[in-house]
Amino acid sequence: MNEMVTQKKLADAQIEAFYHDEFVEDQVRDFGNLNDADSGGKAIVDIGGGCGFFARSLTDVHGYRTRVLDMDTRSVAKCHEIGVDAELGDALAPVPTGDEDVVCFNLILHHLVGKNEAETRRLQLQALKAWHGKARRVFVNEYIYQSFVPHLSGRWIFEITSSSLLSAVGSAIGKVVPALRANTFGVGVRFRSNEQWRELFAEAGYKVVGHAEGKPEPISPPLRGLLIKTIRRDSYLLEPTAVA
Repeated sequence: MNEMVTQKKLADAQIEAFYHDEFVEDQVRDFGNLNDADSGGKAIVDIGGGCGFFARSLTDVHGYRTRVLDMDTRSVAKCHEIGVDAELGDALAPVPTGDEDVVCFNLILHHLVGKNEAETRRLQLQALKAWHGKARRVFVNEYIYQSFVPHLSGRWIFEITSSSLLSAVGSAIGKVVPALRANTFGVGVRFRSNEQWRELFAEAGYKVVGHAEGKPEPISPPLRGLLIKTIRRDSYLLEPTAVA
């Protein structure tokens, strides 16, 4: 019998740091370029969609019917304020309504973390598998951390941000070195390389049918100390391959 895995969650103040539309334009562009099929009037559902900026823009630009599923009550309320359909829900235990065409995970999977790497992987797989057979496609926009030593940087960042001791040290250093600040200290964040995300998708029972590689982002000298080679945001379009 599998042991119950509990997701480590951000505090309200940490969640508020994500109340912005900084990456929405790129996400909407990638969605439009990768998902060329007509949704047939079904819904595009944004899991952990926050204040609804992606959903609203996707409707404005492409005319899709959209809905946000988020566990933060304030985010759902903000969606309603801008006319976006939204409801409370858990990314790990969603309740499909049957009208879902494409389900989106925009910079959300890396926040699904447990107390260790094994639990974190199980949570990320659980979120993806929840829509297997329930939605025609899955769209994922995620951070890619490529390392000089394969797959090392993302794992290091997870260990630092999930450890209470290392997070305390990191927070103190971040006050002096802004490049090392992180609003996930004490909770954790699990970035992966392109190869690792693809392995995760395959394990969840999906094949990648579309991929948009993002532009490399600037990497400060302090971050180079984590052996980070490239940071970018990529988008993937997934289709189910088998029962997961």
